[in-house]
Amino acid sequence: MKTLPVEINGKQIPCYLKRKAVRLIYLRLKPGPILEIVLPRNKDIDLEALFEKKRRWLEKKIKEISQAKKLFEDNTLLYRGEPFEIKVCPTEKLHCGVRISKKVFFVYLNSRKTKKEVLIDFLATQTLEYTQEKAQNFARKIGVLYKTVATKETKRWGYCTRDGNIFFNWRLICLPESLIDYIVLHEVLHLKHFNHSPQFKKEMAKYLVDFKEREKQLKTYILNDINQ
Repeated sequence: MKTLPVEINGKQIPCYLKRKAVRLIYLRLKPGPILEIVLPRNKDIDLEALFEKKRRWLEKKIKEISQAKKLFEDNTLLYRGEPFEIKVCPTEKLHCGVRISKKVFFVYLNSRKTKKEVLIDFLATQTLEYTQEKAQNFARKIGVLYKTVATKETKRWGYCTRDGNIFFNWRLICLPESLIDYIVLHEVLHLKHFNHSPQFKKEMAKYLVDFKEREKQLKTYILNDINQ
């Protein structure tokens, strides 16, 4: 993988070039921002011409990322869409955990776990409890069955498998509940329509009239990580 800097709007942005067995060129702008370009293996590309052609798109995407909301930032995190301060409290007790009071996350730590580990455990548990209940309610309304609902580390907010397993990102509880509900419904409905066909969208609107607006709002959040 080759790395080179690219200047967009007067900013130097890291650019990673990957060659894969693809026919077309793919550009992905990730939080950071970081630009990733996937190129066909046996094809020469004029990168300067490519950047010039995609400049407006890159400028637009960089602006979107710079305005996006981060789930975790410095000593704060979002919880159900609201910002909370994180305060670390050392403890000699064997049990580590989180206590919430007046928009503050008190994180009790011993030498066995890091702040990040304790927060992930807490947020994953909260996400699982919330999504299990919502998935059950939506599945009953839609008339579908699923095997399991679980949380994990994933690059997406959630996904389901054809054999009925639904997985959600452990960070989900950081989002406003209206957006969590949208994501849960989206994945549960995929058990009936494993696509994004007009029928899928019609049923989304049946249960969430404003699902398109929620979809737009979701794009304003960045799936970032907790600081150590």
